[in-house]
Parts: sequence; structure tokens; C-alpha cells
Amino acid sequence: MNRRQFLAASGGAVASLGGYLGLRVADIRPYDPDPPSGETPRERIVAAARHRYAADHRALTRVRITEDSAGASGYDAAWYRESHQHSRRRHTHVFTTRQRPLGRVPTPFYGLLGVFHWGVVDIDDLPHTSIVHFTDGSVLASWDAPTPTTPTDRPNLASDAIRGAVRGAESGMGGEWIRPHRTSWTAGDGDRTFVVTDRDGYAQVVTLPFGAGNLAPDCRVEVTLDDAGRLARIVDDRVLVLRPSGDDPERVADGPRTVGYRIVTEFDEYGAATAPRPRGEAETTVRARLSSLLTDVRQY
Repeated sequence: MNRRQFLAASGGAVASLGGYLGLRVADIRPYDPDPPSGETPRERIVAAARHRYAADHRALTRVRITEDSAGASGYDAAWYRESHQHSRRRHTHVFTTRQRPLGRVPTPFYGLLGVFHWGVVDIDDLPHTSIVHFTDGSVLASWDAPTPTTPTDRPNLASDAIRGAVRGAESGMGGEWIRPHRTSWTAGDGDRTFVVTDRDGYAQVVTLPFGAGNLAPDCRVEVTLDDAGRLARIVDDRVLVLRPSGDDPERVADGPRTVGYRIVTEFDEYGAATAPRPRGEAETTVRARLSSLLTDVRQY
């Protein structure tokens, strides 16, 4: 290759890389999600839940143990913050458990990330925080991270942090609070709050990390929309009847164990939420870096 060919090839490569980097830094994309709409309460709620997959927003969940026939109750157990910045394809999940029931009690969180966090929590070493951060082509995970002072603090990775490749940041949502469903809603307080109080309807609406067979009859979910029709608040009153077998620790003298949760999620910062990378470094591999780069190239 002569000098002119070399310079031409180099210039083309730099131009391509520069164009890619420009997009990567600026993340220029059409971003103007339509507001949710619908005629019936069910249509409005499903549209509001779907809107979360397009609009930047934050969700903060607090979990309280309201009942436990085999132990203490009436305490704040955990919180969970999601920050979704779709406009830059960034998603951050921060779970913190401060206290939890003894024995094998199902996670109150939806999605696999919540299952993983609940599964690694050591009841004798609390509080326990887990962080997962998604962006284009990569994921950062720290399952034993420092606990933030408040749920809204920017999280810090721990020495166990790893970086891996993913196919795309669309997986960064982690799941749904409200699923597509056919159940009917009853009007609550005002014209933007709706309630489901029957067990079968409840099982259709919420995402459960277990089968519906454990649900007690008195489960209840209440959804409040904001004045733009978006999700504003979900109150999930969940009661489980755990029927152990063998020598499971949930066995109690007077029959199956009953555990109640109040799971309250508030949504805000629509159109303004950010999901910056958590502070700290993470281990990675050359293969993971290359895979992330290829995903970025395909995306842009």
C-alpha cells in the first residue's frame, strides 16, 4: 500500500470512528414518547405501564413486612431504586435489604435482578446492597456493594464488581410492575386511582416471582396515575400462605406460615431522570469489551 492509499484508508477509518464516537457521546436519537392514553381504567393503566419503556423516569420502591405468623412484623425491610434513561440507553438498579424474615421467604421484587439480590442476602450481615447498571452493549454488576446513605444517592461499586456484555440496553428495564391483563378495576379515591381486590385479578396484574398458588384471598393492588396519565404510585398489599414440606424452617406448630408485604412504588422525574454510571471500577475481559463494542457498532 502506497502512502496515498494508506492516508485514504486511515482517513476513512478515523471518519467512521469519529462518527461513531460522536453518536456515542451525544446519543442522538429521536426521543419524544407519546403520552399514555386509554378509555377504560384497564386501558389507561396498561398504557401507563407501557410508557415506562419509552420515557426517562425514576421509580422508588419501599417494602414493609406487615405480617409474619412465624416471626417479627411491622418493620421496613428493603428499598429498590430504578433509574431509566432511555434517551441515552442507560438503566441503573439499586437494591438494599435492611431486614428480612427468617427462613425461605419469596422476594418482594419483580424480575430476575430482584430474585438474585434476595438470594444473596445474608440475614446475619445486613444491610446488603446490590447494583446493576446497563448501557449499550454492557452491564456492570456488584452484588455486595456499599449501602448508600439514602436511596437517591449515586451508588458505588464494590471490589466484587464485574463488567460483561449484553445484546442491548433494552434488557435494562428488568421487568414490569404491571403486566398486560384483562381484569377490571374499581374506582378509588379521585378519578386517577384504581383498585383490584380479588385474588385472581391481582394475580393477573402484578408480576410475581412465584406461582399464584401461594397468594392469600386478601391481596390487593392500587394504582394512581398522574395528571398526564403516567404511573405515579402503586400500592401492592401482598399476602402469601407458605405451605412447607419436610423440615423447611417455615413450618410452624399451628399450620402454614402467613407473610404479608406492603410494597409501595412511587414514580417521578419523567423526562428528566438520569442513570449515570456507578462510581468505582469493575473487572472485565477483552472478549467482553469487544462484544460491547460490536453491539455499539450494530446499534449506531
